[in-house]
Amino acid sequence: MRIYLPLVAVIVVWKGYYAVLRAIRSYRQDRKEHDSLREYLVANGATRWQSLWPFYRHALQRAFVPMKAQWQLWALLLAIGIIIMLTGC
Repeated sequence: MRIYLPLVAVIVVWKGYYAVLRAIRSYRQDRKEHDSLREYLVANGATRWQSLWPFYRHALQRAFVPMKAQWQLWALLLAIGIIIMLTGC
């Protein structure tokens, strides 16, 4: 149990770090290539938040879809955790 929690924490932080990097890169790239969409939305009465929402949504998708595809890793970590908790180690 003592080694399991730090191991899980390290894996979650490591995966989260790369997810955040993917999101930031995606957001910046979208703003660079498609900023005319934001300008169009603002010109047609959208608020700042509404005009940036498509960029945020795409960045979140780019960040978390790869993590969802790694469900085997998360299932393995969950199974190991359950086994450790049941054995009381």
